[in-house]
Amino acid sequence: MSDVSHPADPSATISLAAWRKLLADLDGAAEAICSPTGARSPQERAEGFRYLTRLLSAGLDMHLEHADSARPCFTRMLTPTRKFMGDNPDTHYDYVRLDGSRSYRVRGTRGGCVYLAFCTHDEQPDGSPSVGVNLSDRDMQFDDDGSFEIVLSAESPDSAPNWIRLAPETRSMIVRHYYPDRHHERPARYEIEALPEPPPLPPYTEDELAGRLAAVGSFVFETSSMAATISVLAALNAVSGDDTAEYAALQVVDGELQAGGTASARELAATIDPTILSRHLPTPDIQYTGAWWRLREGEALIVEGTPPSCRYWSVQILNRWMESPDYRHLQVSLNDHQVELNADGSFRIAIAAEDPGVPNWIRTAGHNEGHVAFRALMAEGLLDIKFRVVAISELH
Repeated sequence: MSDVSHPADPSATISLAAWRKLLADLDGAAEAICSPTGARSPQERAEGFRYLTRLLSAGLDMHLEHADSARPCFTRMLTPTRKFMGDNPDTHYDYVRLDGSRSYRVRGTRGGCVYLAFCTHDEQPDGSPSVGVNLSDRDMQFDDDGSFEIVLSAESPDSAPNWIRLAPETRSMIVRHYYPDRHHERPARYEIEALPEPPPLPPYTEDELAGRLAAVGSFVFETSSMAATISVLAALNAVSGDDTAEYAALQVVDGELQAGGTASARELAATIDPTILSRHLPTPDIQYTGAWWRLREGEALIVEGTPPSCRYWSVQILNRWMESPDYRHLQVSLNDHQVELNADGSFRIAIAAEDPGVPNWIRTAGHNEGHVAFRALMAEGLLDIKFRVVAISELH
């Protein structure tokens, strides 16, 4: 006879309550897709609900299966089929859960990436994340073969070549490595371990499950709401063929939103809650500028300027949910290794549905509007990039 006991009222169990809370959070995220500030077309709705499945996939890995900070494990957050928060096709993003009261060691090799950085994030009293410490390859020591070791701890170790200070509120870390030629360059490789080695894994508990499922639900709900909020505000200042004045885009510098030029851009910047940007988890080494574009048949969006002195820069498009289109099959981004520059060192990129017959073409991937983002790593000075819509017939 089985000695397994069952509660008199199964609905009263912690596990079932946690599961129902997750379903409620997913329903809330679905409402965001279909709300007045959500999808405005069948295409945006289809992409929106696919977006939720991608968020759920990432959330289950990041906050459920790999959420044990005593036995840490890196999760590849973004892939060619799992995208959110303005993913860059040229970047690998790896997430790991941390506990600021513990110590850790990362060992690895740099590979052929043009940029490698380890950025911790702390939890603020209101629950929002903020950047803790960002250790990039600029300040790291490597062996001759490109191998490295990093210690993460509250106190500085005696003999570690690379150290990241952990605060009591440190909760996670994201590793970024950029590849201008992602098909041919050797990827960075690394692993993380807790110091000292943790005790044997204890049995799984309902309280543990409930906490992790709550984190999954919050991640899906908050990330979907963030994308909808940023997109609807950006669309209010879309650059289109009807514009008669030069458009001033928004910029993210040192994790803060800035705007200049037109009054509408400054008004837009003032309406965005700064915690939305902090939840986007940007790296301090990156600068962004961008715009919301809207094209009619026969039009192209022109992105032009002089590249800043920097480690890497690129231009890409994103849909309403801040996802890159399918870059496995379409040219939806161009980086500094791919762009053909003008004789004076400036560049001009054309974003259009069909080949405009000029260099540096990015496809709209079936969209007639969306985000365009210019990003630069370790750039000197502010970005001076212009966005304008023209008739394709004028490009020649």
